[in-house]
Amino acid sequence: MNTLLKKILAPKNIEYLTMNSELRIVELSWGVARFADCPEQVRSGEDVCDAFPELIGLEETFKKIINHQINQFEIKGICRGLREEEIIYFDIYVLNNPEISLNREELLIIFEDTTDGFLKQQKITQVAKEYGLALSALDKTKTYLNQIINSMTDLLIVTDNQGIIKIINRATIVLFNYSQEELIQHSIFKLFEDEKITHNFKESEFLASFHLLNPIKILCKAKTGTSFPISFSCSSLNFDISENQEFVWIGRDMTEQKRVELQLRQQGERDRLLKTITQRIHQSLSLQETLQTIVGEILHFLQVDRVLIYRFFTPTEGRIIAETVINSSIPHLNPSILTPDFNFLLLSYFNSGKIDAIDDVYLVPINFPYLYSLLQLKVKASLVVPILIYDSSQESNSTNQLWGLLMAHQCYQPRHWEVWEINLLEELATQIAIALQQAELYEQLQIAYQGLQQLVIQDGLTGLANRRHFDRILYQEWNRLRREGAPLSLLLLDIDYFKQYNDSYGHLAGDFCLQEVAQILQNIVQRSSDLVARYGGEEFAVILPNTQTSEAIQVAEKIREQVEALQIPHQESQVSNYVTMSIGVATLIPIEHLTPQIVIHTADQALYQAKQNGRNCIFIASP
Repeated sequence: MNTLLKKILAPKNIEYLTMNSELRIVELSWGVARFADCPEQVRSGEDVCDAFPELIGLEETFKKIINHQINQFEIKGICRGLREEEIIYFDIYVLNNPEISLNREELLIIFEDTTDGFLKQQKITQVAKEYGLALSALDKTKTYLNQIINSMTDLLIVTDNQGIIKIINRATIVLFNYSQEELIQHSIFKLFEDEKITHNFKESEFLASFHLLNPIKILCKAKTGTSFPISFSCSSLNFDISENQEFVWIGRDMTEQKRVELQLRQQGERDRLLKTITQRIHQSLSLQETLQTIVGEILHFLQVDRVLIYRFFTPTEGRIIAETVINSSIPHLNPSILTPDFNFLLLSYFNSGKIDAIDDVYLVPINFPYLYSLLQLKVKASLVVPILIYDSSQESNSTNQLWGLLMAHQCYQPRHWEVWEINLLEELATQIAIALQQAELYEQLQIAYQGLQQLVIQDGLTGLANRRHFDRILYQEWNRLRREGAPLSLLLLDIDYFKQYNDSYGHLAGDFCLQEVAQILQNIVQRSSDLVARYGGEEFAVILPNTQTSEAIQVAEKIREQVEALQIPHQESQVSNYVTMSIGVATLIPIEHLTPQIVIHTADQALYQAKQNGRNCIFIASP
C-alpha cells in the first residue's frame, strides 16, 4: 500500500488489509486488528474469515469484484464488543487493490470506524424522540383538561366568604336533585346533614376553620332525603383584591369512589397477572412450563378450586395437559372420566368458539349437553373458555381452529362468575394461543436452522462432512494441536478402480457403493473429536486428532478389512472380485510455519504409494 494512501486513511480513523483470491491476508495496517472478532488471527497468511466472520460466504461477491463485474461491496453498521461495556461500530468496504497488476488477484478491504458518528446519531434520535413525546404529552394534557372541565362528573360549587352559593355545575344538580334556582343564593349548609357542622358552626366560621385543599368527608343529603358521604376539597379564589373572597368546592360521592377504587384495584391485579403471564410466554421456550404457570396464576388470582387446560388431539381423543388444584382436598381429574364420547361432546359444543359460564350446575336445564359430565366431575360451578389458534392450513385468513379449552371449577359451592372474570379468562386464552403459535414457530425455525446447518457442512449423497467442513475442522485441529504439541493423523482413502466400477455397473450402483463405504467409516470412526468426510468423488478423508501412527494404522486396517468384507462385486477390479480400498496414512505434530496442507500432501503421497504397491493396502508416510 503506497505511503500517500496510508497518510490519507490515518486521520480518518480507517484501517485496511489486502487479501488474495484464496482469502489469505497479504498486507495489513497496524491498527486493523481492533476491528477483528479474533484479533490474534489478523496476520499475513491467515484466512481473513477467521478474523472477520462477516466475510464468510461472500466468495462469489469477491470473485465479481476481482473480475470487475462490480466495483465494490459494502457492509455497514457492524457492532463489535471490544471489552466489557466498550463497543465499536464500523463499516467494511471491499474493492480491487489499485496497486496490483492485472495478472494478480488481490482485494483491498477498508475498515472505517463509525463509532462517534453512530453514537451522535443515536443521541440526536433519542433527543428528538423525547422532544416529540413531550410535545405529544402536552397536547394530550391540554385535550384531557378541556374534556375534564367540559364533562366534569365531580361536584363543583362556588360560594362567597359567608358560604352563600353563587355557582354550581350540572353534577351538583343531578346528585342533590335540586334545581339551580333552589340552590343559588342559599347557604351551602342546605346540602349538609352532618350535625357536627350545621349545629356548631356558622358558615363563615366553618370556612375560616377549613384547611384549604385538605379534603374533608361531610355527610350530605339530597332533596329526596337520601344521605351519602361527600369528600370535599376547598380553595380560595382571589381574582380582584377589591372583591370579596370566594371559595370553590370540589366534591365527590365517596360511594361511587369506593366502587371505582375496587374496580381499579381489581383491574390492576388483572393487568399484573396478564403482564406476568405475557413475560413468561416471551421468556420461556418450554410450552409445558408456560401452560403450567398460566393455570397456577389463574388459580391463585380467582381463588377457584381447580384450573386446567384440556387439549383436543382428534375428535375422539383429548387430554389434560396442565392442571392445578387449590389444595389436596380437591382431587386431580380422573383420566378415565375423559372418555372419547366426552371429548367428542366438548369438541362439538365449543367448536363455534362460545364461552360457557355456569354459576350452579343444579340450576342448569336437564338437557344441557355436558351436565352429566360436570356432575361426574363433582363440579358445582364451571367457567369454560375455548382456546382458538389460527389455522394456517386453511385458505381463509379468518379461519381459527379449536385447539383446546381453559377451564375453572368451583367444587364445593356455586359461584357467580363476574363479567371481568369471564373477560380475564378470554384474554388469557388469547395469551395461550400466542404461546402455542410461538412454540410452533420456534420449532419450525429450529428445523429450518438444522436443515441449513446440514446443507452447509454435509455431503448430500453420503451424509458425511463435505470438503468445506473438512477443511475448516482440519484447520481448527491443526492450530489446537500445535498449541498442545500433540500429533494429528490423517487418512486419505480411495475406492480402487471406482471409475471402472461406475462404467460397468452404472452410476446408481456407484452411489450405493459410496453410501455403503461411508457407513463403514462412520461405524468405525466414532470418537467425538474425529471427523469422517467425503474428500472427492470416490475419495474419503479421516481426521484423527491426538492419534499416534500405530493407532491410525489400526483404524485404517479395520476400515480396509470391513470394506472388503462387504463383498460388493467388482469384476472390473484388477486386485479383487470385490470393492476394495487403498489408504494413505500420515501423522504429524503441527509446528509453527507449517500449514495443514503439509499433512494433506503427505497423506496424499502415501495414498499414491499404496496404489503403486498394488492397491487394497495401506501405506504409511515416513515422518
